[in-house]
Parts: sequence; C-alpha cells; structure tokens
Amino acid sequence: MFRLYASVFRGDFRGTPEAESHVHESPAAMTIPLVVLAILAAVAGFLGIPEVFMKDSHALEHFLAPIFDASKHFQHSHPAEPANELMLMGVSVGVALIASIWAWNRFSKKPDLAEPGGISKVLANKWYVDEFYDTIIVRPLNVVGDVLDKAVERSGIDWLVNGVGRAVQYGSRQLRLLQSGQVGIYVLLMIGGMILLFVLQFFLKK
Repeated sequence: MFRLYASVFRGDFRGTPEAESHVHESPAAMTIPLVVLAILAAVAGFLGIPEVFMKDSHALEHFLAPIFDASKHFQHSHPAEPANELMLMGVSVGVALIASIWAWNRFSKKPDLAEPGGISKVLANKWYVDEFYDTIIVRPLNVVGDVLDKAVERSGIDWLVNGVGRAVQYGSRQLRLLQSGQVGIYVLLMIGGMILLFVLQFFLKK
C-alpha cells in the first residue's frame, strides 16, 4: 500500500501541464464515503483486540458466539502461549514496518522505475499466477478442445448428422423417379407389389 501511495502521490507530476492545470479534489459525493470508510477501517481493529492484551475484549467473537457455539467442541485443548502470540505479532508488525519504510523511501525518490527484477519482478507479475493458470489449465484445455473438435465434432458428430441428411436426400431423389406420371408404370408397380405379397404369404405359411 505504501508503494502505491508513494507511486501515486510522491514525486513529480507525470502528466502534461494542461492536465496538471485541471487537477482538483473529488466532489463531496465521492470523498465523504471514502472518509467514512477510512474511519471505520481505522477503528474496526479495536473490535477484535487479542486476548493477550485484554481478556474478553474480542467483541466480534462474542457477537457471533451464538452462530459458532458448536465450533467450541473443535478448539485445541492447549491454547497458545502469550509469549508466542506476542512474538508472532511483533514479527508481522516488524516485517510490515520494514516493507513500508522501504517502499516509501524507494518509490518516493523515483516512482518511475525501470523494468523490475528479482522478487520485484515476481511481485509485479502477480506471482505469475496468470501465466501458471494459462500453462496448466488454459493451454491444455485448448489442445483437448482442438482434438475433440477435429476428431469428435467434425469427423464424428458432423459426419453422422450430415450423412443422415445426405442419405435422405439421395433416397428422395431415387424415390421421386417412381412418380413419373405414367399410368402404365403405376399399374406395373401395383401388380408387382401384389405378386410380391402373394409370394411372401406363400412361403411364410410354409
């Protein structure tokens, strides 16, 4: 957060003089909600003061106690030692202060940095989560999708659907030849059908 603050609000203005002349504070409709949120964010931590500083001071815990009453059965039987809690708090606060001071000094002096390197490059690229996701999930899924598209969709499903359509189309073209409009052909087909029925009936009875 101090890196963001120093990059945005410290150093020289990085826009054009014309843009700088139009810089102004946001209207009250935008600043008042931000002020309210800032005050709440500053005092919200006092709702959950660790018990190592003050016993029964975790107001949020008591507020949600009826909801999580059953979770007491799963609590560890040996609570953490106060010394361990204080040590962990001190380490986390110390690391945060060191990082804040480092970010303030570095980005206040030179907000416009060159291409980052080392751990800064990892952080700038968001731990390469997007690249990892693209390599592990997106690309394999695209390969599987291409295989299914060519081997299953086009060569299988499309071939079957189109084959049924072509078979119906071919059969209809052949059957329409029977509708020639010649009465003699119709009589011939009728007689042939009757003979075929007689033959079938004769052999089926046997």
